[in-house]
Amino acid sequence: MYQEGISLRNILLFIVFFAILIAGCANRNFSGRQYYEKGLDFLENGNPNGAIIAFKKAIERDQSYFEARYQLASAYILRGKYESAERELLKVLRLNPSLKEAHLSLAKVYLNIGRTDAALKEAALYLKDTDDDPEAYEIAAAAYAAGKDYAGAEESINKSLSISPERISSKIVLAEIYIANGKNSQAEAVVKEVLEAEGGNKKALYLLARIQNKQDNIDGMISTYKRILDADPEDAAAMFELGLAYLRKNDLEKTKEIALKLTGSHKNRAEGPYLMGLVYFQEKKTDEAIISFQESLKKASIPGAYYYLGLSHMAKGNLEQATSEFQRVIDLRPGMVQARLLLAVAHLKGGRAEDAEREVKKALEMDENNAFAHNLLGSVYLSSGRGDSAMEEFDKAIELNPGLVDAHIKKGVFNLLSGNAEKAEREFLNAVEIAPDLLNSRIILARYYIKNKKFREAVDILKKGLKENPDDAILYNIMGAAYFGARDTDKAVQYFEKAIALKPEFFLPYFNLAMLYLNKDEKEKAINEYKRILEIERNNVSALLMLAKIMEAEKKEKEALAYYIKAKEQGEPIAYLSLAEHYYRKNDREKAVKVLEEALRNNPEDVKAMDMKGRIYLAGKDYQSALSVYKAMAAAAPETGKQRMAGVYSAMGDYNRAIRELKGLLAGRNDRADIQGQIVNLYIRKKDFKEAERYAGEIISLRPEKDNGYRSLAAVYIAEKKFRKAVSALKKAGELNPDNPETKATMGKVYIAVKDLQKAMEIFKGLEKSNPEYAPAYFLQAGILEMTGRKKAAVAKYEKALELSTNHIPSLNNLAYLYAEGYGPVEEAVRLAQRAKKLVPENGSITDTLGWALFNKGDYDDALKQFIEATHYLPGEPAIRYHLGLAYLKEGMRDKAGEQLKNAVRLGRGSDFSELKDAEKALEGINYRQTEPEEM
Repeated sequence: MYQEGISLRNILLFIVFFAILIAGCANRNFSGRQYYEKGLDFLENGNPNGAIIAFKKAIERDQSYFEARYQLASAYILRGKYESAERELLKVLRLNPSLKEAHLSLAKVYLNIGRTDAALKEAALYLKDTDDDPEAYEIAAAAYAAGKDYAGAEESINKSLSISPERISSKIVLAEIYIANGKNSQAEAVVKEVLEAEGGNKKALYLLARIQNKQDNIDGMISTYKRILDADPEDAAAMFELGLAYLRKNDLEKTKEIALKLTGSHKNRAEGPYLMGLVYFQEKKTDEAIISFQESLKKASIPGAYYYLGLSHMAKGNLEQATSEFQRVIDLRPGMVQARLLLAVAHLKGGRAEDAEREVKKALEMDENNAFAHNLLGSVYLSSGRGDSAMEEFDKAIELNPGLVDAHIKKGVFNLLSGNAEKAEREFLNAVEIAPDLLNSRIILARYYIKNKKFREAVDILKKGLKENPDDAILYNIMGAAYFGARDTDKAVQYFEKAIALKPEFFLPYFNLAMLYLNKDEKEKAINEYKRILEIERNNVSALLMLAKIMEAEKKEKEALAYYIKAKEQGEPIAYLSLAEHYYRKNDREKAVKVLEEALRNNPEDVKAMDMKGRIYLAGKDYQSALSVYKAMAAAAPETGKQRMAGVYSAMGDYNRAIRELKGLLAGRNDRADIQGQIVNLYIRKKDFKEAERYAGEIISLRPEKDNGYRSLAAVYIAEKKFRKAVSALKKAGELNPDNPETKATMGKVYIAVKDLQKAMEIFKGLEKSNPEYAPAYFLQAGILEMTGRKKAAVAKYEKALELSTNHIPSLNNLAYLYAEGYGPVEEAVRLAQRAKKLVPENGSITDTLGWALFNKGDYDDALKQFIEATHYLPGEPAIRYHLGLAYLKEGMRDKAGEQLKNAVRLGRGSDFSELKDAEKALEGINYRQTEPEEM
């Protein structure tokens, strides 16, 4: 820690020593040993600078004086000169390899410069001959923690504490490990234990404040920093943090008081003017804020000061200065997403769309689910005339954070969620207030209205934005979409055509018109729209692919393949995937893989191509090839690749390996409920319920304030059919997070499992009431209605679910099946099943539904293909065997039909097969015909 003054005694010692040094220059007999001893005196008295001079003089007398070199390295460590320390320690080990303490000092050096592997290696070399030194285990623990190996860190620090149970420094390290690993409650317990022994331990108090910060306990933080200042009233860091805590409470007077005190008592430090700048910024005194931040930066390069200085310049319209300050933040902190986004805002407002696009895309590489970033990228695309791409980004922004628009409606600004700390979110809000015109709120708001079926409001808000220039085409297109959503197709066509007339090169209205015509089953008109696009841009990949899909649906295989190949020749990743999917649908896996390999030659990091290639191998049970693909994928996209590898191991039945892969992804993080839940599910699939329950309990202990651990525990109890315990766990999850609809949905499913359909229906109706936009609430009600024979009512609920979530796969599948059974149009049954199949191509139940819809439409040949495919996915499902038997009958293949119907009856007698009697009757019919006497 920086020391502002040197004691009078040290100053006198330093003066005396300099006198000796001067005398030594004249006296060549002054020995190296004398310099060495003087150096030790300086170290003992806390003066590493004097020690460095003395030890260097000792080494001048004797280059092989390894003791002096070792102590020189110690002095360098105290001064933070780690490279110099490393150099001396390596020389020490060359001179005296048996000096094991040098390994420990090297471990400290490497730990401080971030070379954790080297630190661990040196600590291990030291511990090889000495296994009872708690300090060595402390250093090893800190190195493990720096490398995010928290299990290794805990093991090492516990060894230190087993040697010296009351060692305060080891307890401090243990608390730091717990904090890094998200175990805040355990960290707090250790810190309190330290403070009981040493009430004024400053390190422990700082750790307590960090824990309180994570708990959002601002009052606790204030109390803790006051304790530090009671013991050391001049601690500038504690004063600064106390000021920030008051700022978070919006107590500007107390913050200002601390800022003034800091400025007065620590004139050479940056914290005082920085804190005062934050006060002025909060008070919207922009000029004063700028002066304070600039004064702060004269004393030290603080990223936060540059950041707020940039915001202040932006507020005044000084875009060049703002750009410069945000760039400085990024130079200091390349991973700071919010600074990069604000740099993009400054570029965009300054008319530099290309620079803005570059920065936003870099931000999205770091945080792909950042709603603000997608919103801003949409603005960039819009400013550079790429309306189609802009709409995609705005939709992503709304999907990621519907509250983005809700806050705009309520407050006039966007409530931006970045996935970062709340402080970052507040900073984003400040930025949005400064530049609201860049966020295209009118378009975002209109699309939000459309999503929520407020079509009139959408049209009204868009009409107010018309400026009678070509850019109105974008607004006309969205108006057309609003009318389309309201089922006013005439007006929809009118507005889409208006958009085209204003801006013929804006292709989105053509695509929307084509979709409208396809919905009306006017395929020729749809084809004409795609061809209009190709007249303007003859190699437009999206238009080529849509034409290919229409031709494929019309069974015009030659034309379809020609369009797919032409699209692929343009080199876009989506075209390769589409052609590969086409071959895959034709069961030509070899050609599909070849297309994907070509895609990967063009772009070796095409994750989607790798994913599909791995999926094809997995479907063919070629597990080793799938693993090879996913290992390569893990190099480009570690998380997705590792998860896919876990999926392959799971399919192979190697659950332990799958679990190891997923645990490796966590790397000490406890904020990944999705991965933790997958691990519990793997234990369940392994039928290791004891371990599943233990791991769910571990999730709860790591984050007792979160509901995901209890939901995982409920999943274990459900698998074990311990339904009462499952209900208790779900109730606890509901108390912790009353707004999570999945908890209520699971509760209802438990009551279905115990045959209490009335209670389940009550829960699902309550879920609909509290979450009217939650599609599964309607789907689950529909399931009960089906079970109780009320199929027409079930159809209405499935339709409502799809109205809210057009790609809700279970609703698509079940509604398609009911339509195929006569509760709706059979053509629509085929369309719904095809949509579901496209979303989940290798699902046996969905494939069977598509086959059943085609069968009832009279398309027996295609139905037969689907049923055969479905048996590959679900070979033991009697309903699929029954449907396959019926299809064989329609195709005149009586022997094959009989074989499949026998399979259906055999499998159905051991399960809950509702069509068992129908299968038996069909089989009897075949047997009867086969035993009839031939006519003479």
